Amino acid sequence: MKNKKFETFTYEGLGFPIELINVPMKKIFGEWILDINLSKLQIEVLNMLIHEPTTLQADELRFIRKYFEMTTTAFGEIFGVSHVAVLKWESGQLPSPAMDMYIRMYVMDRLKGSNEEFGKLYHQVSLASLAKSRKKRSSFKPFVIDAKNSSFAYA
Repeated sequence: MKNKKFETFTYEGLGFPIELINVPMKKIFGEWILDINLSKLQIEVLNMLIHEPTTLQADELRFIRKYFEMTTTAFGEIFGVSHVAVLKWESGQLPSPAMDMYIRMYVMDRLKGSNEEFGKLYHQVSLASLAKSRKKRSSFKPFVIDAKNSSFAYA
């Protein structure tokens, strides 16, 4: 009996859909489950989010805050806003492009980004592009990650 396979799977455990291509699956007690390191997947998604050329969305902001295990109050204090502002961000009233960029830089700093990575972010994501992209990314287009080229797959 085959106990390993590779599939395309839409993972929604982070609060928004991530389409995992060629993701290893393992059969345990008769059920197929993902055979991945979820901690490494979260880090890979954080890196994708900070380099996304469109504004961070409410569910992505919530994921970032929860990943760093912060309350809305603690998260707001870092950015000089109230917990009410954070609640508004997480319910769809998105932060300004400058605040969006500052959140990205905070995430990169927490992930121990190098000066070179900060420079790349500066050139890759501009405030002008964030301002133009303030409309919501379509919810039916998840991020796509090929597990074959990722560090989170055990296979």
